[in-house]
Amino acid sequence: MKNQFDYYHYTMELDSTSIASPVESLVPIDQSPIAFRNIQCFSCNGILLIAYANDIIIMWNPATRESRTIPPSKTGGLYNFCYFPRIEGNKIFRLGPGVINSDSNDMDIDIFSTKSNTWKTVGIFPSNYYFEDSRVYMSDGIVYMMAERKESENCTILRFCLEREEFQEELLIPNTISPRGINVVGEKLCLIGSLEDNDKIRVYCLYMKKTNSWNEILAIQLPFKICLKPLSFIKDGGIMFQNYMSKYVFKAYNSTTHKLEKVNVAGIEGLHFIEVVTYVETLSSPFL
Repeated sequence: MKNQFDYYHYTMELDSTSIASPVESLVPIDQSPIAFRNIQCFSCNGILLIAYANDIIIMWNPATRESRTIPPSKTGGLYNFCYFPRIEGNKIFRLGPGVINSDSNDMDIDIFSTKSNTWKTVGIFPSNYYFEDSRVYMSDGIVYMMAERKESENCTILRFCLEREEFQEELLIPNTISPRGINVVGEKLCLIGSLEDNDKIRVYCLYMKKTNSWNEILAIQLPFKICLKPLSFIKDGGIMFQNYMSKYVFKAYNSTTHKLEKVNVAGIEGLHFIEVVTYVETLSSPFL
C-alpha cells in the first residue's frame, strides 16, 4: 500500500527574515511513516546525526554529501553525539532499554566510537530519578537530561560527560518558573519556562546556562495556542524559532521591537516539518 504522505529532508539557508529556498538532500530516506515520524536529528561540527525509529542511524555532512551508516546498538533509544578533537573522532550517546521484554525498567547508557566503530555499555540511568523528556541534549561535550527526583518529585537536569563517560553533579532549575523543557541554541544549553498569567496568555521565558547558573535572555507574552522551539541566534541579538501551530514554519524574535515576526521561506509553503536542526557548514568527514 502506498504511503499517504511523502517524506523528504531539506536543507536551507535561514539567518533572519529573508527568503530562502529549500534543497532536497541526498541522504537515504526511510519512507516508513513510523520510522520517519519518530526521527531524531542532531548536529555537531557540520555533521548531522539522523536516527530513525527502525534503528537506522546515519551520520551525514550536507555540505559534502558524504554519509556513513552506523551499526545499531540495541532496539530503540534516544541519541546524541559530539566531536572530540583530543581523540579526533565522534562519540554517539544512547539512552534506552537494555533487553526487550525484560522485567527490568533500567535504561542502559551506551556509547559508540567512530574511531573503533563499536558500541559499549558504560552504565544505566540513575535509579533514583525518573527520566522526564523525549530527547537528550548535547552542549560542550555534556549530555543533559531532564529528570525528576523520585523522593521529592522535583525537576532537575542530569549531566553526563561524554568524553569521560561519567555522570557529573546535577544542574538545578530555578524555582521561580514552571520548567517546560531544555534545548540547545547556538551550541549553548537553554531552559524553556513559563509564568502563567491567565487562561489565555502566558509569559514564555528562555534562560541560557552560564557555568552553574541561568541568565534570562527572553521573556515575552504569548497566547497559549502558540508552541515555539528555539533554534538559533540570529544577527542583532534575535532568536529563530520553529512554530508548531501555524502555517508559518519559522518565526523570529526581534530584539529591538521585542516581538515575534513571521519568516517567509520560499518553497515550503504548506509543508509540515517534523524535525528542524541548525548546523554550520564544514568539510568535516563523518568517518572521523
